[in-house]
Amino acid sequence: MWRKLTLPLLVAAVAWLSVEWLWKQEAETPAVAPLAGIEVPDAFMEGVVMRAMDSQGRPRYEMRAARAVHFASGDRTDFDTPFLTFYRPDGRLWTLAAAHGEARGGDRDILLSGEVVMRRPRDAAQPTGPAEVEVLTRELRIFSEREYAETDQPATIVHAYGRVDAVGMKVWFKQERLQLLSQVKGIYATTH
Repeated sequence: MWRKLTLPLLVAAVAWLSVEWLWKQEAETPAVAPLAGIEVPDAFMEGVVMRAMDSQGRPRYEMRAARAVHFASGDRTDFDTPFLTFYRPDGRLWTLAAAHGEARGGDRDILLSGEVVMRRPRDAAQPTGPAEVEVLTRELRIFSEREYAETDQPATIVHAYGRVDAVGMKVWFKQERLQLLSQVKGIYATTH
């Protein structure tokens, strides 16, 4: 009888010792601490296309980007090469392109940075075609719900009749209005 119980008791003892040893190893292993100061994204996308509509279902603006990475802390999304198109009620467009973009609070506050190019194309069917007006700056903050943008950086406006340089600018896309804030200098050439 003793021989019949020896093998099962031996297996049970080895199993119990193995579990006890593993449990002790797990308890002694220090928990991995998160890396201080490093944000971890909670989502990312490639080939991003986002459209915002008005209350009548007409497009207000569209944003395309090569890549978007969202961070839960601060509800921030970083964009690579964003391209925005603001639609006007008369069918005309304003386009904005930049090297980088950052949105906070969904899409309410968008910061474009790097080389920012704002354009009003001659033909709405060709948003990247020839432009009536082109504005160049290093940084532009867009408040999408108000269809408004501003910068405190130097800005250059190029149009058919010349060029205007300024520091600081406010833009109302729907009203098609630009306000230059300081140090405004221009070159104006007539064709007559």
